[in-house]
Amino acid sequence: MNILMFGPNGSGKGTQGALIKKAFGLAHIESGAIFREHVGGGTELGKKAKEYMDRGELVPDSYSTFFLLVRQTQRWLLDGFPRNIAQAEQLHKAMQEQGMKLDYVVEIDLPRNIARDRIMGRRVCKNDGNH
Repeated sequence: MNILMFGPNGSGKGTQGALIKKAFGLAHIESGAIFREHVGGGTELGKKAKEYMDRGELVPDSYSTFFLLVRQTQRWLLDGFPRNIAQAEQLHKAMQEQGMKLDYVVEIDLPRNIARDRIMGRRVCKNDGNH
């Protein structure tokens, strides 16, 4: 089973994703955690991504897709990716090439003011990314 989960930051994707992961035995692939892992680990991909991030720019879609495809298994929950049409098209193409199918799409809808309040209250450890 392969699932895409969408929703604004602070909507509970990580919390709900952890529950779905446990219930169905899926790999929980969270785009932000993968970026932090590569950048923090000093991998080649992390170094390239960090160049964009240090300039305050978005990491190009091609890098984002590659980061996530490196982690793909045949049973996954993809959390917070794709974020735009180009990423969705790249993911679709990659899934076709790998013979993967998408089973479900979950969208968590949350009013902007509630998402904002949740995000403003977050604290993240710079050493391990935990909340």
